[in-house]
Amino acid sequence: MSKLKIIIPFILIILIILFLSLKSANYLEVYFLDIGQGDAILIRTPDGQNILIDGSADNLLLSQVANNLPWWERTIDYVIISHYHADHMMGLPALLDKYQVKNILVTSHEPDDFLYKVWQEKLVQHNLVPQIVNRGEQFIINNNLSWQILSADNYHEDYNNNSLVIKLSYDDIDFLFTGDLPSEGEEILLAHNFDLDSEILKVAHHGSKYSSSQEFLQAVSPEVCVIQVGEDNKFNHPHPDALHRLDNINCQVKRNDLEGTISIYSDGQTYWLDI
Repeated sequence: MSKLKIIIPFILIILIILFLSLKSANYLEVYFLDIGQGDAILIRTPDGQNILIDGSADNLLLSQVANNLPWWERTIDYVIISHYHADHMMGLPALLDKYQVKNILVTSHEPDDFLYKVWQEKLVQHNLVPQIVNRGEQFIINNNLSWQILSADNYHEDYNNNSLVIKLSYDDIDFLFTGDLPSEGEEILLAHNFDLDSEILKVAHHGSKYSSSQEFLQAVSPEVCVIQVGEDNKFNHPHPDALHRLDNINCQVKRNDLEGTISIYSDGQTYWLDI
């Protein structure tokens, strides 16, 4: 009888783990994490790969990642850094200490500042060498899931202009991740004639006045626009002008400061928000 008491809970734990892993097996999961004034987007693919775009302004990233991954998960397959501003990467050194990170994707921009030097030291400590990506490159995860690099500049004095821009496609559903790209960078994207049309847009630069031009928004034609922004932030993001332009294209605006983590799921044919 005592053996049964030990075995039954063990079997139940295994069944729960199997249930949780199968539950999301056919869905793409995208979490716009509630990390204050900064960016951090966690993506979990249908076959269980974990992708993190940007790493927030502090170690709040760790708890938010843990809250949205299975409790046993300790692997991040890809970390993608849009650019080297503190509010997009300060949480990443601590992430390397807690999770096994397999790949890091970056632009070739190498700023001469203290934060970048600290990051380089942490990479050496963990024996990691980032992969430099270029405009037009495509990464194929499986037959129906891939992403394409739309922008990866390295020569602008303003780090925001060097933002890595990625379009993630899962069958018929597309996500556009824009970092802090300003309107000048949007003009360059438009000039390259990429297919920007996407159902979900990560609004650039936390809803800044200087991003999300009307021409760019019309080209993307998003149905859902997510603004990663902190409550009562000192920059007064999102700016009323940006919100007005988003309203002009009739997209559904979702904000971390008002709603916490924004969770979007897709089966490749449609998508839905966790509300």
